[in-house]
Amino acid sequence: MTWIREYLENVIAEMEKVNWPSRDELISSTLVTIVATLIISGFIFLADQVIQRVLRILYQV
Repeated sequence: MTWIREYLENVIAEMEKVNWPSRDELISSTLVTIVATLIISGFIFLADQVIQRVLRILYQV
């Protein structure tokens, strides 16, 4: 059972070393992530539509 206590003490010691972001940094990073996700999703959607139409044209021949 001492290994559990030692493990938890190590976890606490490591968590004290963590550099937590400020609220503004967190909001900014979250917004960048959301915008990047939307842009990439839009690109994948458009690429899928183009490929779908090209394949429809090719298979009709």
